[in-house]
Amino acid sequence: MRSRFLSELNYDDLTGYLARGGKTALLPVGSVEMHGPHQPLGTDSLVAKAFALRLAEAGDGIVLPEIHYTWSGSTDGFAGTISVEPSLVQQTAEAVALRAAQMGFRRLLVLSIHHGNDFPLYLFVRQIYEKHLIPAVYIDAFRPLTDEARALFADEWDKGMEASVVLAALQILGLGHLYTEAEMAYEDEPPPVSEALRKIGKVGVVGRCMQDPRHHACPSALTSLERGLRFVEMQVQAILPILPEIDRYREDTAAQANKGWWYVGDLRNAT
Repeated sequence: MRSRFLSELNYDDLTGYLARGGKTALLPVGSVEMHGPHQPLGTDSLVAKAFALRLAEAGDGIVLPEIHYTWSGSTDGFAGTISVEPSLVQQTAEAVALRAAQMGFRRLLVLSIHHGNDFPLYLFVRQIYEKHLIPAVYIDAFRPLTDEARALFADEWDKGMEASVVLAALQILGLGHLYTEAEMAYEDEPPPVSEALRKIGKVGVVGRCMQDPRHHACPSALTSLERGLRFVEMQVQAILPILPEIDRYREDTAAQANKGWWYVGDLRNAT
């Protein structure tokens, strides 16, 4: 194919892909926010896009343009953070996924690594199913999916995980010249957080604003491009077997008796 990115295809490219049986759309969802003193502001978007590209290449998919503007939460107030309401994230993802389904995509995967996306995207996959019987799948691609992937950043290596993975993402996307392992792999320590916040966090959740960039992402000497690349490939191999299961699940939902009270769409029999 000319490209795996929808925005780089023309009309004939896309219709040809769908006509030959192509059916997998991948939607990366990231963020625009402060990521410590050393990582790019688009870290989450870059990593989600790189995961989507690798999955598209391995699973014959198309990567939809990423959703950059999402809810950032506690990094708000720092230069570089652009945060929008969680409900807008949910509505945007639902609108994009619905249009993709209507144009012929039958497998819809939403990939994110940003923790703040969990809440709106969880609601998105539930509601697009209830309204339209579309089984879109949301995956937090940053959460290790196998013991082998988990072991890559176990123990002290955990501090360098995100920097390692974003270095890998930049290389996958052909942007490896922007940041190097040498400039990102250095040791620092975050200042202490409020003692009251620490105690509350042991039993529940409370709103907060971070007070130092290192509270979000702190530089670590244990930052490894090689480990980041291995992590991406391990995660991709763990996700690939899910693709045919989406087809089978669509068949299951088309045949089931109870389709819910909210279903009003016209995609019930699409497989």
